[in-house]
Amino acid sequence: MLLLLLDSDVIIDLHKFEVWDQITKRHKIHIPSIILHKEVYYYRDQDDKKCPIDLEGQIGGSIHEISCKASELLEFSKQFDSVLQQEIHDGEKEALHLIQNNQEFLLCTCDRAAIITLALLDLSDRAISFEKLMRKSGINVNLEHKHTEEYFKHFLKKGSIMKIQGTGLRRKKTKR
Repeated sequence: MLLLLLDSDVIIDLHKFEVWDQITKRHKIHIPSIILHKEVYYYRDQDDKKCPIDLEGQIGGSIHEISCKASELLEFSKQFDSVLQQEIHDGEKEALHLIQNNQEFLLCTCDRAAIITLALLDLSDRAISFEKLMRKSGINVNLEHKHTEEYFKHFLKKGSIMKIQGTGLRRKKTKR
């Protein structure tokens, strides 16, 4: 059983693949408040029809809400340069802050900017790709490229390169 922190794209895709219930039964699922209340409303089925996602009734049962203070999120966000600041949405910032402060969680995301940020913050070992989550859960579904381990590792590598190059994070001011 994994202790998971899920990004909105993962929650939506788990519903789209009709494996949400399997995942919530096999793992302990935590969802950041911002994602839970402001980012997950529906998924599109194979006929492109909007299907609602209602997570509110599952809170305290199959899923758990987790949050941080607004002041903590603001302080955490200040470390990113202006480009990355725009690319990472608030729910991902909250998730990244939470895994940075709780070593038990594994973050599952397919978002390119969030994956890059994991590497920038030296949190690569605190995350899991969608594909790996499916494998560890014994679930076989036809994945899109964004779900693959290859995609995940590509953007972790990109984040590592950015860290070496000094991009993505604000430069710390040095005292003279």
